[in-house]
Amino acid sequence: MAGAILRRFYKSINLTRTGFDIAIVGGGIIGLTLARALRKEHADVAVIDAGAQIPPATNAAAGMLAPSFEGAIACEDALYAFGARSLGMWQEFAADLQDESGFSIDYRADGILGVAFEEAQARRLAMEAEALNARGGAVELLSGNEARRLEPALSEKVAVTLHAKHDAQVDPRKTILALRAALAGNVEQLSAHRVECAVRNNSVYSITLDNGDYVEAVRLVIASGAAAGALIKGLPPPPVYPVKGEAAAFAMPEGDFRRVVRAPGAYLCPKMGGRLVLGATERDGCSDYEVDDAAIAAMVANGAAAVPAIAGYREIERWAGLRPATPDGAPILGHDCRGPDGVFLALGHYRNGILLAPASAAALAGEILGHGPAAEIAAFRPERFAQA
Repeated sequence: MAGAILRRFYKSINLTRTGFDIAIVGGGIIGLTLARALRKEHADVAVIDAGAQIPPATNAAAGMLAPSFEGAIACEDALYAFGARSLGMWQEFAADLQDESGFSIDYRADGILGVAFEEAQARRLAMEAEALNARGGAVELLSGNEARRLEPALSEKVAVTLHAKHDAQVDPRKTILALRAALAGNVEQLSAHRVECAVRNNSVYSITLDNGDYVEAVRLVIASGAAAGALIKGLPPPPVYPVKGEAAAFAMPEGDFRRVVRAPGAYLCPKMGGRLVLGATERDGCSDYEVDDAAIAAMVANGAAAVPAIAGYREIERWAGLRPATPDGAPILGHDCRGPDGVFLALGHYRNGILLAPASAAALAGEILGHGPAAEIAAFRPERFAQA
């Protein structure tokens, strides 16, 4: 209550506040979802977003909520369990967010189809289905004909599909807009500001911005994706690096197909309003936003092998984004015991930032507010890289 009164007071006299309980560096889906969770616990929160200087990976994502199709080099069982937990939170999260913001985020819980054209691909899908069901998943193998009964637009060359019937999707851009709207008036959103450094003085962090202004907070969360660096003295630089992805959007007739289709070399995500998102390349270590024409052409060809109709769709947009990756493919969550008190990391979600946002926010909010480490993120703690 006091924080809300102060926000209205500063706004009424056209001054910017500088002191908060918690400052979150990063305005993508992870930072904003965490800010929302913290506000629900009455914390006084600021989100510092670099804006166009560092576009969030969320803007470039396709929005698949697909634990059934994401693995990791290490932490596989833990990552799947965390992804499945977060997927189970999405229906309520989406409904609440739409109510709070008045924005539709195009949440669809009608499953995802992974397709195979030939025997080796089909064997791989069968192995994945067996492993997923052993972990408690609910996937099934369908013949090509069975899959075409679900999605008639699928190619006759599709021989086998892995049907993850509980996986879902959402529109990431609409979700970001909804989060910003829901937080307006409740969370200070400092846009187009890049953090230069953060220094701890008397248990308070003084965070210097690139325009010379500063923000003070008792606790600090780094959720700045692939741009995370050595912001704080005494905190080991988190091992997060960019993996570039290129994608494109096409105008598609409404009703051509509804479910996400994952094919070798491409995934196809139909969105509300006749928009199809087609993605995505993976280029380790690249940090530019240039789009390779040949890469887009290859994705269109791979996508059209699964859904031939897309070859005739009109392209309306193409873009590149930077996924925040880690050495083991899993996120970095929580306080780093090797660093100073009051600093928390919410980094390295790689391809799963949209999927993992609700579960990450719930676990981190509790830890930040002093409820102790959350058991569900034990496998993702920062100090696991101590021997790296």
